[in-house]
Parts: sequence; structure tokens; C-alpha cells
Amino acid sequence: MKPAPFTYHRPRGLREALATLADVGGHGKVLAGGQSLVPLLSMRLAAPEHVVDVNAVPGLDGIEVGRAEVRVGALARHADLEHHEAATAAIPLLRQALRYVAHPTIRNRGTVVGSICHADPAAELPAVLALSGGRVVAESVHGVREVPAAELYVGPLETCLRPDELATAVVFPVPRGRVRSAMVEVARRNGDYAVCGVAALVRLDDAGGVEDARAAYVSVGEVPPVLDLSEPLRAGGVDAAAAYATGSLECEGDIHAGAEYRRHLVGVLTARALRSAVSDDGWGPPSGSTPQVGTPAVAGTTMGVPSEGGQTVGVTVRVNGVRRDLDVPARMLLSDLLRHELRLTGTHVGCEHGVCGACTVLLDGRPVRSCLLLAGSVDGHEVTTVEGLASADGTMHPVQQAFQDCHGLQCGFCTPGFLTTIAAYLRDHPAPTEDEAREAISGNLCRCTGYQNIVRSVLRAAELMP
Repeated sequence: MKPAPFTYHRPRGLREALATLADVGGHGKVLAGGQSLVPLLSMRLAAPEHVVDVNAVPGLDGIEVGRAEVRVGALARHADLEHHEAATAAIPLLRQALRYVAHPTIRNRGTVVGSICHADPAAELPAVLALSGGRVVAESVHGVREVPAAELYVGPLETCLRPDELATAVVFPVPRGRVRSAMVEVARRNGDYAVCGVAALVRLDDAGGVEDARAAYVSVGEVPPVLDLSEPLRAGGVDAAAAYATGSLECEGDIHAGAEYRRHLVGVLTARALRSAVSDDGWGPPSGSTPQVGTPAVAGTTMGVPSEGGQTVGVTVRVNGVRRDLDVPARMLLSDLLRHELRLTGTHVGCEHGVCGACTVLLDGRPVRSCLLLAGSVDGHEVTTVEGLASADGTMHPVQQAFQDCHGLQCGFCTPGFLTTIAAYLRDHPAPTEDEAREAISGNLCRCTGYQNIVRSVLRAAELMP
């Protein structure tokens, strides 16, 4: 499936964006990261008449850390906040939760504000916002308002934000006093949505006793529930608090877990989160931890994206170092632009909703899923595909050489995505351990189950990197 036709808007300033939203009203959707929206478009689960791409709006990508709060702009990516040391020092729970959000490749593009406003009760950041008592800053042509977390969520995938409003920032209060935090969850596979998750905050008094304790829950309820665990924790300890949580929350079963199993997880994970929060380190999961568990196309067609009629948008992008000035259908995905317009068929298409990783390319040096980006969104940026990894003289990139040396490629379908992912990873992490190598590739699926050789290839490539 491909997105249904829509009118694409690419405002260049905030006032233009707000005016556009006022014009399109409830017939439009805002596109920032698009890691949730684009799959919905491709599967025709959403078919808005207008898509308002705010990625060209300046001033929305900042992260501001003050004594009382951390303010995250609408275009700040998950990875930006995850690796922001000042924000982590102020609110450790932010990084603890972000490490559970999908995979690094998704976090390179997805936005914090977008995740919160998507309002998925199975997502981590809505629970963090609810637990921290944060707020969303919403702007429209009529002015600015701030919406507290307690009022934001009105149902699953539903907030109180008006169609003409743009969430320009989210604000997390900095906890005061001796506050410890933790985030734990269980998922069927690394990077999947949680079957159940718990975020906990525990404030200690000067003597080390519990002053107050609260927890918020993921995949439990239609909106993220928050429980005050202070009294049961003080009176009976962690086990009593876990039993209180189990008895207080209503759980429902679905295709991923039955109600009784999810209720069991509420107790187990509440205890685990509280123990982690009050442990000596007090900062939840350690770094690297994982959840349990060229030529123009033939005129007339573009592999499922009809070129007849409809809106086209101008795109100027550098692909493998070469500038391309293109007019593309507004609803074209980057993966289709690369394969069917530019004939860079090394970028493979598998699931087309961001799970398998075969279509991974580098956008301004960061791995991203090309099936989760509209082609119009890469205007003004640089894309590197697997064809761009080798040197101009044809010398293979160290990662390509390592895959040859260690038989890391088998059928080859997943290989381009692995190569681009690993090349970027080793640039930033030149000496990974085996566990770190496994974590680095966890967002890419190999249908031949050749992971052992791929891990060996990562470690060999690290040796070959200049």
C-alpha cells in the first residue's frame, strides 16, 4: 500500500504553519518525525486531505534546560534528547524511557513532541509526561496555551488539542529533592511496543526514607494511569506497593497478552521499578540495556505511486554526493524515490512500515528508514545509500569488506540496511563490545538468521576502520 493522495504543505515559518493549519482545520495532519503517521498513511489507516510538513520551520528543534524545567521543541528528535547530557542530568527518567522507544534508527527521526501528541497508551513518553506533571505548549493563530498532562489525554490516540493547533514544545518539570527514578518494561522483541511498562519516581527524605512515590503505566488503560504508591510503600515496602498497583489497575487482554498476564506484569514491574529507583545507582537500566523479552524512471508508473495527476513538489537533495533537482509526487516515499526515480536499487523495501530495516539509508549522516519519510521531507538535505558507502575509486567501505570477510551477507536482502546502520554506528562508537554490536543491529531483521556472522562483521569492521 501507498499513501492516498493529499495536498502537501511545506511552510517555511511558524506563522505560515499556523495559518495553514487554520485553513485546513480538521482535514489536515501535522508531519514532524512521521514514524507513526507515515505507516498509517501507507496502510490507508489515515487519509487526510492535507499534510502539513513542519520540518522546514526554524526554531522548533531546541532543547532548553533550566533549573525548574526542561523544554523540548517540536522538531527535537528522540535521539537529540536521549543524548543531551544536561537534560539527562536534570531528569534522568527522560533517557531511561527513551532507550525503550523503538530502535535508534527510529529515534533518529521520531520527535518527542510527536510521540506525546500521538497519545498511544503503549508508548513510553506519554507515561513520562503524565508522571512528571508536564505540559504541552500549543499555538494557533488565536494565541498560545499550555495544556497540563492531566488534561491532555482524553482517550487512546486522542488529545484535547484542536485541529488548528500546533504543539510547539513539551515541558517537563525538574524534580526537586532527593528523587530517584526508573523505567522498566517487557516487550515481545527488542524495540516492540511494551506489553506492560512502568515509570517510577521516588522522593527520599534526609534520612533515606520514602517521602513520596508515584508510578505511571504503559499499555495499561486507554490513557497513561498514574498511581500514588507512597502509603503502601512506606507501610509495607516494595511488595505491598506492587500488590496495591495490581489491585488498583484494570487490565485488558489483546493479541499480545491476556488480561491476567498483563495484571501479573503490573505487579512484577512495579516492584522492579521501585527497587531499581531506590537502589544504590538509582538510575534504572544501564547504558545499552534492552527490553526483555541514477536514471529517470519510465514515464507513467512508479511502483505503486501513480504519476498521473495529483500534486508534485520540488525537491533539491544531495544523494551520494550528487545534487538532484526533482519534481516528485507529494505522496511519494523516499524509498520509492531512490529505487524508482534514481534507480538506486540497493535500497531494499520489505515491510514498508519501519520494522525490518532493509530500507535504511543515511539522512545527514544518521540512519533512518526511507519507507517512513516522504520524499518532500528531504528537501535541502543529504542522503547516502549503500551505493554511496564505497570510495570513488571503488574501494569497499570497511563495513562492506568485513561483511565479505566474515560472510555477513547471505541472501543479501537485508544487507544494505545493515551496512548503512553499522557504518554510522562505528563512526560514533569505534570500539564496540559484542553486546554493544548486538544492540547496534537489533533494529534490523535478517531473514536468513545470520546474526552471528553479522555480529562478527561489526567487530571486524571496527578493526578495519581508519
